[in-house]
Amino acid sequence: MKTKIYSLLIALLMVLGMGTVTVATASDFATDVNMNHPLAGLRPAMDFRGRYPALLKSMRAGHVYSISPDNVQRYGYPTLGKYNGQVYWMVPVQFYTLGGDTSYQQLSDDGRPLPRISRSRYSASRQTTDAYACVRNGVVEHWIYKISKAPIR
Repeated sequence: MKTKIYSLLIALLMVLGMGTVTVATASDFATDVNMNHPLAGLRPAMDFRGRYPALLKSMRAGHVYSISPDNVQRYGYPTLGKYNGQVYWMVPVQFYTLGGDTSYQQLSDDGRPLPRISRSRYSASRQTTDAYACVRNGVVEHWIYKISKAPIR
């Protein structure tokens, strides 16, 4: 009988939100609710479609060629991290990688090249790659691979 009462009481406390303790672990340097970091600036904001406008602006400006808004599978939540000794908001990006280049170019009878025919498609396995966008003060400064931390071109 006592176990039923205790389990009911614990369930009631959990439903009311009084039975859990949450710890904010975002950063030791975070100063306010908006997550304003003194070195990295404001945390990048996600729009209503689940994308980050700063990252889209960087992709469309041509700062990175292997990632486009069309081949992004999903965006993660920004966390603070260091790259090259600087503090950034690191926004994880998971994107599809294409298979090998299967485009070819035919030659006409007199040797002139004809327009390229591209047969490149997503690979059959739809492989994904993880990357970080290093954002400071609302601007993407670097694109790096998640594991190797090598820059993405």
